[in-house]
Amino acid sequence: MSHTDIAPFKPHDEAALLELLAVAELPSEDLTPELLRDFITAHVDRRLVGAAGLEHYDDVGLLRSVAVEEAHRGTGLGKKLVEVMEKQAQDAGVRELYVLTTTAEKFFAGMGYKAADRAQAPAAIQATEQFSSLCPSTAAFMVKSLTPA
Repeated sequence: MSHTDIAPFKPHDEAALLELLAVAELPSEDLTPELLRDFITAHVDRRLVGAAGLEHYDDVGLLRSVAVEEAHRGTGLGKKLVEVMEKQAQDAGVRELYVLTTTAEKFFAGMGYKAADRAQAPAAIQATEQFSSLCPSTAAFMVKSLTPA
């Protein structure tokens, strides 16, 4: 059985990450070295099979680019990637984590994300390229509170 390693993004993984995002039909045009510093990757046998990213702005964040290679879907890897990113967001002081998705609304709902009104999005989230231009206005906009109940 193969072991999955989840670790911070390393620059040598950039080509594999961009390919994973392209196959998953997720935008990558806005990725900069600064944004990639807040990405994590999952490797099986040294091959990149999953990723997730975080954009954080004071106490709000945008979970983005959550992707798992098709052969590894249904294994819990996507859930693990989101959990790791939520912990990183919490550690960075994020109290509300937002996500935009055109294909994984059920997945995120199962992880506690709730539908949110795009018009009520915090200004910092509205200013991201994901929100303002890369994701279609038909994408589900969801939020999860990271503060303990």
